[in-house]
Amino acid sequence: MDSAFLFLKSRIGEVAALQTGRLFLWLPVALGAGAAAYLFLPFEPAVGWVMIPAAAGVGLWMAARQYGLPGVWLNLLTLVAVFLIGVAVCKLRTEHVRAPVLSAEISTYTLDAFVIDVVSPSEDQPRLLLAPIVMRGVRPEDTPLRLRVSLRPGMIEAAGLKPGDAISMFALLNPPPPPNMPGGYDFARTAWYQGIGGVGLVPGTPRVIQAPPHNWRLDLVMKLNRLRWSITEKLVRTTAPNWQNGRAIGGFAAALVTGHEQFIPQSLIGNMRDSGLAHILSISGVHMAIVGGFVFFALRGLMACVPWLALHVPIKKWAAGLSILCILLYLALSGSPAPAVRSAVVACVAFGAILLDRRALSLRALAIAAIVVICLTPEAVIQPGFQMSFSATAALLALAESLQRPVGEISVPMWVKAIQSAVHGLWLSLLASIVATAATTPFAIAYFNRFSVYGLLSNLFEAPVTAFVVMPALAVGTVFSATPFGGICLRIAGVGLWLIERIAALTAGLPHAVINWPSAPGYVLPISFLGLIWTCLVRGRIRWIGLIAASAILWWPRVTPPDIWIDAEGGNAAIRKGDAAYVLRPKVRQYGFTQWSQHYGLKVRDEGLRDMDFACKGYGCTPLPQGAFRVGFWFSNKPPKADRLTDLCHASDLIVLRNPVGDWPVDCTGVNHISAGDFRDMGAMELTRTEKGWTIKAAQPLRGHRYWSHPSEAEGEATY
Repeated sequence: MDSAFLFLKSRIGEVAALQTGRLFLWLPVALGAGAAAYLFLPFEPAVGWVMIPAAAGVGLWMAARQYGLPGVWLNLLTLVAVFLIGVAVCKLRTEHVRAPVLSAEISTYTLDAFVIDVVSPSEDQPRLLLAPIVMRGVRPEDTPLRLRVSLRPGMIEAAGLKPGDAISMFALLNPPPPPNMPGGYDFARTAWYQGIGGVGLVPGTPRVIQAPPHNWRLDLVMKLNRLRWSITEKLVRTTAPNWQNGRAIGGFAAALVTGHEQFIPQSLIGNMRDSGLAHILSISGVHMAIVGGFVFFALRGLMACVPWLALHVPIKKWAAGLSILCILLYLALSGSPAPAVRSAVVACVAFGAILLDRRALSLRALAIAAIVVICLTPEAVIQPGFQMSFSATAALLALAESLQRPVGEISVPMWVKAIQSAVHGLWLSLLASIVATAATTPFAIAYFNRFSVYGLLSNLFEAPVTAFVVMPALAVGTVFSATPFGGICLRIAGVGLWLIERIAALTAGLPHAVINWPSAPGYVLPISFLGLIWTCLVRGRIRWIGLIAASAILWWPRVTPPDIWIDAEGGNAAIRKGDAAYVLRPKVRQYGFTQWSQHYGLKVRDEGLRDMDFACKGYGCTPLPQGAFRVGFWFSNKPPKADRLTDLCHASDLIVLRNPVGDWPVDCTGVNHISAGDFRDMGAMELTRTEKGWTIKAAQPLRGHRYWSHPSEAEGEATY
């Protein structure tokens, strides 16, 4: 017994010795966990309630270091202190971005506003980001900092709108919407940190007006975005002129340079998504790495060609410093979206390491970059882009750390060495693609409920085209766009983009290209994430234990789907039948139903199945006797007529009404109802039939009492 204990103790000691110096790698994990804990609190804590524990944690850590607390306990205390700092950092960020949010009581506005940027997700969905100048009927102190509005297709070009324009319009505006399902994506929280206080639709044509005086910071942002927009329009015109799909290819090029997706058709976006190449459309780590690497090696090679520079100047450091400058310029040109900011920080840290004579690519450099990003935008820790990019990078760096360089042979013919290098490079590319795909799969399943079967294949073919043709050609072509040489480079980039588009279309069109995967319970993703991080950061064979947790997203039992889904405003509903579901109103409010059915892995059925269970006419759906559930629906803001309500009551045990309910009719005695007041308090709902009746799971209670869930209580002005 004693020998077994001693053996176990020695093994634990060996494992612990391997982890020497690895504590720093866990600091961003603790910092991010603290930020995430704050974001999921059910209430909004006062500043003092988060600052005092953080200060106490730091104080205890300093005292422990001073008085020589044993290493294990000191490490644990370090992580706890950093966790509390993460909570405090996220709270301070929340207070810093506080800005007014529109009231839900009014939805029609006449306003003047500056066009900050064009933020269309595709050609078919034109959107503008606005800075309100004046909103009729809204006090200046209650005016949101930013608005996001949708326009009719083609309106941006038809009206000649550009960033920096001052426009006047009539708009239908509401506060940022709540989740479409309980526990679903909360756009209102994202909008809070972006300063967006209202979203809506402009049904008419905006009118350009004379721009009133405005501050220099806003003017600088609009001038930069106007420059970006002019580059976008030029790329659309010149990248693939006279091609059959030249506009789409030009829009593709613009998305990679300026971040504008206004000219990309929805069909191309769908193919990119189904083929596993959608990450190419968002300026992120791949783009920053290619641009930074291209500039670095090009500058270093050019300077090495000048003997005096090669002998008297540290050309590697000069190339690294200039690469940082180019990355920052590319960041500004891209519009500085969150993924680009994260990637730019990582790239700047890597080149900064070269300036300090440190390893450019290491887990330590990644940890520094993660700490910087979390301190700047702590809300990003719960966003898919942050989690996927840092997890993939950590996995690739852990792979590089564990691989051994091949032994170089002496006196080998050049052609043999070339073949060996090509085979080794192909093997590394394949291995890197497998590792990156494995690292991002848990998040793709958890957030998007989909897995691209041929994603590995399409990325293997796409990566060299993007890295060696498209991005270098776009970089040179954009800089020298006014010269014939620049035009030639853009044509070359156009050919590469056409090839990527073909790869996406072919792989997306293959049988079973996408597998829809239902979500596991919410707590499973953190388990998978911690397992993945454990595998990447821990040394020794014990690291492989983390693979069990990392794969939990695949094998963890799924929850039984609810029987009914109801829209957050009562404007639509869906019914589950077995492993399929159908929506009661197939032409309105489809996004929430799509999200709900994908979350639970349900097959979508058409109106035929609905008509077997319900008699739907106008705004009402009355359950038929042979239907599975005696639940009636009324989807209008106006109450149903007395005879229509009586029919619903006679056929139903529960009625869902979008309109407010006053006195409940005598004919409806014994019939329960859900109405407008319930939707205001509870939001989107899921109903499950049990032996005791209906159980309700609602979105609003799960959001807690936060600034973004109760914006009317978040008084104050924006501080940026």
